[in-house]
Amino acid sequence: SSTPISQHPYIGSRQIIREAFLKKGVPAEAIDTMTCSISEGTLKQYNATYKLWWSFCLKHQIPVWDATTSHVLKFLTYVQTNKKLKYGSINSHKSALALILNTDLSNNILLKRYLKGVYRRNPPTRKYNSTWNPQPLLDYISNMAEPLDLKSLSQKLVTLLALTTAGRLQTISLIRISGIVESPQKIQIFISDRIKTSSLNKKQPCLQLPFFNEKPTLCVASALKKYIQLTNNIRKVEQDFLFLTAKAPHNLASKQTLSRWVKELLKKAGIDTSMFQAHSTRHSASSAALRQGLSLETICRTVGWSESSQTFGKFYNRPLIDDTAFAKSIINLTPL
Repeated sequence: SSTPISQHPYIGSRQIIREAFLKKGVPAEAIDTMTCSISEGTLKQYNATYKLWWSFCLKHQIPVWDATTSHVLKFLTYVQTNKKLKYGSINSHKSALALILNTDLSNNILLKRYLKGVYRRNPPTRKYNSTWNPQPLLDYISNMAEPLDLKSLSQKLVTLLALTTAGRLQTISLIRISGIVESPQKIQIFISDRIKTSSLNKKQPCLQLPFFNEKPTLCVASALKKYIQLTNNIRKVEQDFLFLTAKAPHNLASKQTLSRWVKELLKKAGIDTSMFQAHSTRHSASSAALRQGLSLETICRTVGWSESSQTFGKFYNRPLIDDTAFAKSIINLTPL
């Protein structure tokens, strides 16, 4: 459009990306398919960038889709200075702009040097410099008075799943009843929906839940069966996802709800939730499994880390244990 940007309100991330594809010569009939390559999470993240970029272009009369490297550097400096952003956020802004601009930002020498400078001036820090011992949490769960109501059982199950699989809560929130397969020794949960690490050449995760007959109060497989039984009468026919909200009308429980359940149980068990959030179960479980002597290869395989992490594990040349080894190492923790 030849209309100045100053006369246009913000058009949204999807429309900005569509316009960018059109300007790059993508046929109109192919744009919907092209847009499907971008996850909803990425679109939401990029939307924050494009809102800022739209306002910045409006203020400085910069062409939204045809900005130069100099314009991008000015924008990144602006958001770094005014929004107090760190390297990861600045790099995310750069990636968002690289998608819509005709300028090649990915291989731009000046931008690479700028980002290197951002990194050195304000290096990213680890979210957790230490972790917590899962033993007090396991002790608390083991002593929860039976029978548990739906809220308490929900908290117990999602927390045990997070610990024994070191899975992301996003993955756990996508467990479907139809993906659960039981055998005498274990329960397998096949995740069919797209997750954060899904890609063309990577297998979807399969969570392994062995039956812990020697520790029934900590048996995640048994807790799963109890949860399915308890929710059977309130579950609508079309509700295939496992977790439902604890209060009526018992809708699908979101990842945020699962996170709140875990955090509530951590707090009850005496874990400092001002320091450690629900996602820290992944860190705690992985660290505890390593302390128990589990091979790095098995940990990486269970947690689903990158190929480089798997290679690092193989450097130690420890043999693979069975596919339920990770869960067993958590439940059978030896007190420190």
